[in-house]
Amino acid sequence: MEYGVLSLIPPLVAIIMALKTKQTILSLFMGVWVGATIINHWNPMVGFVKVISDFMVPSIADSWNAGLIILVALAGGFVFMLRACGGAQAFAQFVTKQINSRKKAQILTCISAFAFSYTEPCLILGTIMRPITDKVRVSRAKLAYILDSMGCNLACFSPISSYGPFITGLIATQIAGIGLSDNPWSIYIKMFPYNLYGIFAMLTVLYVALTGFDIGPMFEVEKKAATTGEVYSKDDKLLMPEQQEEIPTDYNLAIKNFLIPMLSLFITIFAVIFWSGNIIENGFAGSFLNANIVVAISSGFLVGSIAAGFVAISTGLMDFKTSYDKWFTGVIQLMAVPMILIMAWSIGKVAGTMKVGAFLTQIVSSYLPTFLVPALVFLAGALISFSTGSSWGVWSIMMPIAVPMAHGLGISIPLIVGAVISGGLFGDHCSPISDTTILSSTGASCDHIVHVTTQIPYAVLVASGAFIGFLVGGATNNPLLSILTALVIITGLIAYISRKNILTKEHKLSNKA
Repeated sequence: MEYGVLSLIPPLVAIIMALKTKQTILSLFMGVWVGATIINHWNPMVGFVKVISDFMVPSIADSWNAGLIILVALAGGFVFMLRACGGAQAFAQFVTKQINSRKKAQILTCISAFAFSYTEPCLILGTIMRPITDKVRVSRAKLAYILDSMGCNLACFSPISSYGPFITGLIATQIAGIGLSDNPWSIYIKMFPYNLYGIFAMLTVLYVALTGFDIGPMFEVEKKAATTGEVYSKDDKLLMPEQQEEIPTDYNLAIKNFLIPMLSLFITIFAVIFWSGNIIENGFAGSFLNANIVVAISSGFLVGSIAAGFVAISTGLMDFKTSYDKWFTGVIQLMAVPMILIMAWSIGKVAGTMKVGAFLTQIVSSYLPTFLVPALVFLAGALISFSTGSSWGVWSIMMPIAVPMAHGLGISIPLIVGAVISGGLFGDHCSPISDTTILSSTGASCDHIVHVTTQIPYAVLVASGAFIGFLVGGATNNPLLSILTALVIITGLIAYISRKNILTKEHKLSNKA
């Protein structure tokens, strides 16, 4: 059945309600219910039942989704244990001797994302950096923005994360279908300079960290944090409950409390990657490409939790029962996040059933002069990803359309792949129903809607530059000109906003405090 413009209603209901009411789970549920009602011949009673039977349960049953739910639950246990054993506090004490300013803390978070790109940077990096950013008065919303910008965008450039093999698999299917013999990994690598949104989202957040370029709602929360020390509002609904672990004053808190759990985490992750990826048959690089990354990260969280408990017990900080109770408390406290993820996936399934992607793509493809194709593919992907909260869904929808179209029109395939990837990243980065956005709010212990509203102005700024860059790329097939164009547009927008006095001199100086 064709739903046409009606397919836009469920995601719009969820997004608008979330931004208005700040009740994420309720808003997502209402979006799914509206969609299920439309699908079931406008019967709200049947639609209500179908929310559970046709959307929530199948979302949980999906093996990838189930794996992510387990990952999040185990992450909650590890995060809590890292605090309970004094690891986070020990790291904060060690680092804050050198990191004594807002700027340094933000830059360190940006750079550290590269070291944590193999794990779950949004969750773990947030947990590690939060005590440090809190101490130097960086708002939780700013921390969430840094985590989100360096999370999914950075992962797209990593062939040894789950993103790289997934993208390459989509490319391989399409080039085989149109009879090309190109190596899909070669196209994936050539796509990098055309991934304009991913490149400039990371460069922009680094610029923000360096200069204190805080705009819109971010300016308000950062000003409050810098002047009062309140890194979040008392009315905020934190996804990671705020609970300080009291370490006895006579306890010898050492950096080993941090290093032992973290080393256990990383060693386990890489061991499981090499095992599940069969390093003996596939070699070092091949083991990453064939490994089960989610299982590896989940295993790392579990072993890291055990190591944290061992440190706490062996140093006399707590006994076995207390250690287990602390871990289980961490798992329980994060239960709101799997519920949000389930509802986000459910509304994604509603969007898929109602074919919102095909509807938006059809609108765009009806008006496609050749040089406009990359820019409009990016725009369509951005709209779909923001509406569905899924970058992978957008890539799965758009890649079979965009690659054959590019081949038929003589457009560079790396360019069109870059446009598809960039479009998906936009929604993955800033949609309130994106799992990456949710995980970033969790890692930063931030109100989810506050994170969304403070981040959107930066995402739109970057997307504007990327759109113009793809216009130039479509006209020239030149990646350098595309990058330079996007750079000029984004730089110009930043200069314009600065001249409009959205920033104050006083607040710029506060970044050095």
